[in-house]
This record gives sequence, C-alpha cells and structure tokens, in this order.
Amino acid sequence: MRGLLEDAGLDWRGALAEADIDIDAVNRPGGTIPARKELAFQLQFVARTRDRVDLWIQAARAYTLSSMGDRGMALLTAPTVEAWVTLVCTTDVGYGLHDIEPLRTPEGTLTGIELSYRSVPAELVPWAVYRDFCWIVRTLSWLYDEPFPFTRAEFPLAEISAEISTYLPSSVSCGSENLRIWWDPAASTRELPFGNAFQHETWIKSESRIIDALRASGDWSAAVAKAIRDAPQYNRNLENVAAALHTSPRTLQRKLALTGSNFAQIRDQSLTDLASEMLSKTGHSVGRISRELGYIDPASFTIAFKRWKGVPPKAYREAAQYKKAHTPDEYFPKRPA
Repeated sequence: MRGLLEDAGLDWRGALAEADIDIDAVNRPGGTIPARKELAFQLQFVARTRDRVDLWIQAARAYTLSSMGDRGMALLTAPTVEAWVTLVCTTDVGYGLHDIEPLRTPEGTLTGIELSYRSVPAELVPWAVYRDFCWIVRTLSWLYDEPFPFTRAEFPLAEISAEISTYLPSSVSCGSENLRIWWDPAASTRELPFGNAFQHETWIKSESRIIDALRASGDWSAAVAKAIRDAPQYNRNLENVAAALHTSPRTLQRKLALTGSNFAQIRDQSLTDLASEMLSKTGHSVGRISRELGYIDPASFTIAFKRWKGVPPKAYREAAQYKKAHTPDEYFPKRPA
C-alpha cells in the first residue's frame, strides 16, 4: 500500500507518520508491523484513496496466500477446499478484524464462505470487502489450478466498482449484511492439485503446539516466552503473540498480570537469552543476529543488548569466548576409557 501511494503521487510519508510507522521499517527484511499500526495505516491508506478504487484493487491483489510460518504452510498444503475453509475459519489469518464462517447446503456440504465486519471501523469496510473478496477468489483459483466455479457473490456495499468485474461470478447482488461468496458444492471436496493431506495435518499440529502446551500447563508466562523464542522476528509485540495464542491482547495482559509478570519483561528476557546463546554458541554476525531477533538494524540491537547485559554484543561474545578458552579442564572431566 505504501508503494501504491508513492506511485500515485499521494502522501505516503504522512500516512506512515500518522500510523506511527518508521519509514525504514517498511523495507526492513523480515520486518513486521504491530496489528494496531497496520490498522492505523490501512485507515490512512483509505482516507487518501477514497476516489481511487483502482488502487484498492491493486492493493487487494497484493494480498496473497502466505507461505510464511506453520499456518501459511498448512493453508498451502490443504488437500481440499473444505480443509482450507475449515482452517481459515478456525484460525486468525492475521490481517483482518472480520469473522469468517462457512456456508453450507441443507445437506451440510460446503458451498461458500461468509465474512462479517462487526469489528471493523465503518470507514474501512468498503476497502476490506474489496481486499477480502479478491484475496479469496484469487487464492481458491490458484489452489484449484483452473477457474474456480464461483456461482454468486453478495456484497455489504451499495454498489460495486467495474474495476472488480474480472473477479465477479455471473450472479452479483449488493446491499447484503455480510460478504458472501458461493460456489458449486462439488468443488469443496475435489482433491486439490497442490494439496497434501499428510503435510497439511503435520503443519496444523506444528502450528497448534504452543496452544496445546498452554492448555496442558496453564502457564501463560511460559507460553508467551515460547512464542517469542519460536519466532522472535514476528512475535516481538503483544498483538502478534496474542494472535499466536488465539486470544486477545487485553486478555493476555490480564492473564500475565495474574502471574505477577508483564509482556515487556518476558519479551526482554526471552530476547536476552536468545541473543546471549547466539553470541556465545554461534559464529553469526551481529547484523544477522539482530535481523533474526527482529531489530531494524544492528545499532538498535546493540543498544537493547547493552541495556540488558551492560556490555555491547561484541564485548559479550569476546568475554564468552575467553571464558570458554580458559575454563580449567576439571570443570569438564573426561569420560573413563
């Protein structure tokens, strides 16, 4: 969206500033934006493009089926549309505030998908509808590897722009309560050419391992620490960790408060431990370590590490290497022959 604003000669710098997003963060490899800032930037994008539905369509085309992380791989390997919709409806796909439900025939066969926008700011709904419609249509057509048999669509808008005509099925209506997309029920159970049932289930199990551990132990602090350690470049903020744990940021804060801890403390300790391990046990450069931990640049990581440990990363690494080289052998007794 930032690139579209720039290409159209619109104030993309102002949009980022209003959303409290650093300009350098946009192009940072592996960088992430907290959910609240993403929402704020979407609002800024819409405010600057109210009469440019063509830009909305271009932005919608940029939303693709993510292959990042366990959840994305589970979606990519769905063996059927039924399996894909089930996963989409039961997990947070990350960028929307909508609710998603399957549409079924009286016999129970999947025949469509419905999105409601009760939690979306009113001014953002039209853009969200275009984005979600294009994303779903393009994704299902890709998974199907041929034109997907959509039958009709219902839009919660007064009218639909001609810009979206290439995506529309033969039957379209406006003024509905929610966005509904219908298709031939037979398509829901057809084996997808790129699907793999075994891999799909494996990725689902892998994606849910944090949730399972949390349910088994009830230890919210440990679950948060694990989420951060498993994906520090993504889970450096409360919103993303809450999404990974399938809860709301407010609920997560409340759960952590009951244990006498808070998110910032757990995050800093987890990142401190990870950074210390990588500095002392690997030969990775400080730049690589900073990227893997989700920092904008090595300087930002150095400042944070010095705050945690009292010394810069390079000094910590040198001290760890010196300690290892000069540790007496008696601390590491040899095994008897």
